[in-house]
Amino acid sequence: MTEAAPKGDVRRAWLDEDEANLSAARIAKHRLVEQVRRLVDATFQLDTGDADYGPRRDGAPAWEDAGLSGATDTDRAAEFMALAAEAEALAHRIGELPRIPRAEVDGVDTSLARRHDTLLVERSTINGRGNPLAPPVRMWADGDVIRGEAYFTAPYEGPAGRVHGAWVAACFDELLGCAQGASGAFGYTGTLTITLRRATPLYTKITYEAGFSHREGRKIHGWGRCYADGVLTAEASGVFVVPSAGRIGHGTPPPG
Repeated sequence: MTEAAPKGDVRRAWLDEDEANLSAARIAKHRLVEQVRRLVDATFQLDTGDADYGPRRDGAPAWEDAGLSGATDTDRAAEFMALAAEAEALAHRIGELPRIPRAEVDGVDTSLARRHDTLLVERSTINGRGNPLAPPVRMWADGDVIRGEAYFTAPYEGPAGRVHGAWVAACFDELLGCAQGASGAFGYTGTLTITLRRATPLYTKITYEAGFSHREGRKIHGWGRCYADGVLTAEASGVFVVPSAGRIGHGTPPPG
């Protein structure tokens, strides 16, 4: 999903793959996460057979096919309940394994957490390798510009056939949040302004670019653009505010 940034680059929390340092267990977890994403996509698109859609253009199985046309609503319900039972058993099995502790739940000192668990490239809802909610977006540094690629499927749909605008905006928040690091500091999102030029389609390679514009004291300004097959679909501008305490994450204190 990401490519490594140069050592010393404060944006590494989003970009550093650190593949050579990943344990076998973490690599296996990433594979599990990928399969959970597949499960979400497949479950979302599961046809209950309430409507006769007819033959699929791509040849995918349909309840109207000869081998399945005899299935009744009761049959389909039984199949889905069996799948639900399997999913419940797997969720229980995973839930019984040790989990990453959280300060607000477990009362632990999270500063002692393993480095990989704290990186955004591991936990982000946008490009996190260990987060099944992430689309995911692949991000990399191109000089001072952060570039990204995404491929949104059915669970991310808003208008029919189009990506939900909230996901378009969330990706901008993440890329601009990373790009602000070119200023040498990081702040929390203050304002994020999104202009949707046209609908962003599903099942299409979506490319993002974001950069640092300028800094005014504790305020860091950034910009971003989103394209579908080279056509501009959305633009963004953002202002990030460095905390008065001085820093967050991998940032640096504000001047003076």
